[in-house]
Amino acid sequence: MCVAQQHSGHGTTKFVNKTQQDDFGDGHRNSDQRNRTIANKHSPGMHPLVFIGKDEGTRHLDYFVSFVEHNLFTMSFSSIIPDLLPLISNSSVLYHAVIAIGALDANRHAGGCALQGEKPPYVDAVTAYQKSMGILRSCLGNTHVMQKEDVLWATFFLGLFELLSDASGEGWVKHMLYGTSKMLQLAGPSDCMSSARRKFYDLFRVLEASRALLYNEDTILSQDCWLDLQKSLSSIAARWDPMEEIINLMIETSTFSLRACAIIQMIPEAERFTNPSVALLAAEGLDIQETIYNWHTKTLLQLLQEDPNPYSNLALLYYHALLIFLSGNYDYFPYWENIPAPVLCPAEISEHLKTILYLSSEELEPRRLIKNQKY
Repeated sequence: MCVAQQHSGHGTTKFVNKTQQDDFGDGHRNSDQRNRTIANKHSPGMHPLVFIGKDEGTRHLDYFVSFVEHNLFTMSFSSIIPDLLPLISNSSVLYHAVIAIGALDANRHAGGCALQGEKPPYVDAVTAYQKSMGILRSCLGNTHVMQKEDVLWATFFLGLFELLSDASGEGWVKHMLYGTSKMLQLAGPSDCMSSARRKFYDLFRVLEASRALLYNEDTILSQDCWLDLQKSLSSIAARWDPMEEIINLMIETSTFSLRACAIIQMIPEAERFTNPSVALLAAEGLDIQETIYNWHTKTLLQLLQEDPNPYSNLALLYYHALLIFLSGNYDYFPYWENIPAPVLCPAEISEHLKTILYLSSEELEPRRLIKNQKY
């Protein structure tokens, strides 16, 4: 087995391997490679001299840590490394998954080139991905697999690898829809979670809500048991969180969109201009739109009183996108033209799009300073 120990205050994390070498592959080939030091902080571009004397596995772990610290999926994501290290140390499926991410990031920084006498990092990335996938398939036969945190995190990083490797995003969606969400559904919601599992739930919630909107598909997060879990977690939170609330609204809006579409399809087309259900859907959409506007007002008031955090812009970006999405349920169909509905005019849509582009450029700016701007 492996032992991972975090040394706080020294800037390094010691990764000590005690497993058989064939369980982990090339990164664990001999005893002098077993002590691994993972630097906790890296600049976005790592200088090649940093890696003198380090084997490939250690370098890829370094890049994985750097990748996590520079990608803010959620408020807690960048601090996940201490929670992940014990899992990585004892789990071959997760170890190879994170090596795949680290090697892929190393390949990006190296421009596809390799150190003298070594393979390009992309080869290591694909090899690690294939190893992790093979182990994952064998793990799925375990009746308790849905309770295993290492397997949950492995499915996320494998899906992320596919998203980074394939611009279509099809592999990512397959992992999120048929992999991770199915495992969470089988495990069921619980308000008693370990630190690693709670951070995974927060991460899954953001990404799954986005997937449901993008692909106009159902999500387990709309089920009563998962809604109740979120209410329970929110009730004990120290303060109101705009990001958590906009995710709630994304789930509510995507669920409403699917239900509205199903209702409309059951109404004969000739009757859609007069059927009372159509007017009721318009009124319900206006209620949702009003709730979204109220979120915006409350968020701006909070931002005036507090310093913005790295997720202020992201939450506001979701707000503008959500209004456009809601409007899109109505503005393509003639039977809502003479009924009050949450339809945005072209000028409003244009302004929302401009703000989305601006906020996106701000979020993608490397190591940007948080700017005190309100939208």
